[in-house]
Amino acid sequence: MKFLAVVLAAVVGALPLAAVAAPDVTRVGGTTFIEQPDAAATLAHATFVVRAGLDRQTLRQNGLAALTAETVLRTPLGGSPLEDAVSAKGGAIHFSIDPQDVRFAIESTPANASAVFDLVRQAFAAPAFDAKTVTSARAALQQQIAMNQRVALRVGLDMLSPTIQQSANSGLPSLGIPASLAQLGPNDVRGFFEKYYRRGGSYVSAVGRLDTLPAATLQALAATLPAGDTSAVRVNLPPLHGTTHELVAHRDVPAPWLIAQYPAPAITSKDYGPMLVLAAFMQRTLAQLAEVPGTVSTNPASQAVGAIYRFDRGDANLTLYVNGGIGNPNRAFATALSIASILAQTKLHGSIDTFKAMAAGDFVNGASSLESRAWLAVLFNENGNSADYVGRTLAAIDATKVGDLQRVAKKYLESPTIALVLPRQAAPSQQ
Repeated sequence: MKFLAVVLAAVVGALPLAAVAAPDVTRVGGTTFIEQPDAAATLAHATFVVRAGLDRQTLRQNGLAALTAETVLRTPLGGSPLEDAVSAKGGAIHFSIDPQDVRFAIESTPANASAVFDLVRQAFAAPAFDAKTVTSARAALQQQIAMNQRVALRVGLDMLSPTIQQSANSGLPSLGIPASLAQLGPNDVRGFFEKYYRRGGSYVSAVGRLDTLPAATLQALAATLPAGDTSAVRVNLPPLHGTTHELVAHRDVPAPWLIAQYPAPAITSKDYGPMLVLAAFMQRTLAQLAEVPGTVSTNPASQAVGAIYRFDRGDANLTLYVNGGIGNPNRAFATALSIASILAQTKLHGSIDTFKAMAAGDFVNGASSLESRAWLAVLFNENGNSADYVGRTLAAIDATKVGDLQRVAKKYLESPTIALVLPRQAAPSQQ
């Protein structure tokens, strides 16, 4: 354990001091405010989280959550859409759609932080729902969807999402599909915004140069939404039958991809730390067996093989993926699946300190951006009333024993659901 203690101390020591200090949390009028001041940061960042994600849509409204968020970003301010007006002031804004939430990430240089956040506040206070704005938003989403269809890992994750969600609408494609978006108009967007953009359960999580924001800036952002809570739309999901649980799609990709997904524990589970270590073990083992060089890119879609523990959602999962273009795809796919099976059945021996150190390093590296720090603080706060994501995670990793790793492998790595994303030319008659 001494080796791990030294490595963890080095990891924490390499972080900005603000990143390892417990964030400051307050709650006002249904909104939770989390602040992580960081004088060493070069930007001011805030993530605005609203309970208006996929589970607020019906199945017929696929894409409405994203269309509403994009419409906010396209709202004209001084003749320019919000996102362009923010960019002109040296800032940036984008959104992410989750099963339960929509997250708006806002960043600005310190000099223009006041102006940028004021622009965002104006758009949320009076979004435009006219036909021109909604049409522009729809076109932007359709363009992004077309781009995503060329990213095999993204396609595979979208295919697998419905199989793990507890409600069918939570597993819908986050941006919708062109056919469903075409049926949605200004009245749908207005209705969704007015019904679900409420303060109840919302978060404003800020990181970085918060000293550059005028007093009450964050509170003013949350105050643009009316008070009140909302409820998810529950849609029963038919179970996936069959013995193989294999999904196949054909896309314009250069090589076949295998994406295998297993259930995984939530961050509130005692298995959270062991699963982080297990993911690090799987990542290293897959890379070694596939004989790929050490990974430089942090973008999974650009890596040949990998393991992703997606704990930032209600139905957490461990995803293994292999790019079949690295060699013999059949051999690579069989190897990836056999590793998980063998690990679940074989008793482990020896020290796991190396993998614990890798898990700690992977987590801290993934928590290095202002946006990830803001989102992790929200995630941990709503799952245990503490936003100290660094301290809680490193402690969970440190407490992991060899027996925990074996137990978690056996518990979760038994029955994967598999997505195969194949080049279109491999089966020209199939769509």
